[in-house]
Amino acid sequence: MSQYQKGLEGEQLAEEYLGLRGFQVVKRRHRSRHGEIDLIAKKGGLLYFIEVKYRAEGRLGDGLAGITPQKRVRMKDAIRDYLAGSPRAYRLACLEITRAGILLREDVLHEN
Repeated sequence: MSQYQKGLEGEQLAEEYLGLRGFQVVKRRHRSRHGEIDLIAKKGGLLYFIEVKYRAEGRLGDGLAGITPQKRVRMKDAIRDYLAGSPRAYRLACLEITRAGILLREDVLHEN
């Protein structure tokens, strides 16, 4: 299985997980000139911009460690592009899928 196919599989698992928890995915693989956001979902009045890290053989925390400061900057720039003209409340999250399970960590990428 290619890395691309593994990524698609991880995003599908993430989408199912989010759906069971009351999230509605509104966009997959949003691309901007700054990079890609894996999933954009909403729950309540908030938008969630979600980076999916699928590490079938990894441990919880491995995926989060893979989000570099440069990746954070690109994600925030991509979010600004997405929200241009209609700012609203949002959260930046990382959804990790590992052999230990699935964990959604909200606001872990947010820096004031």
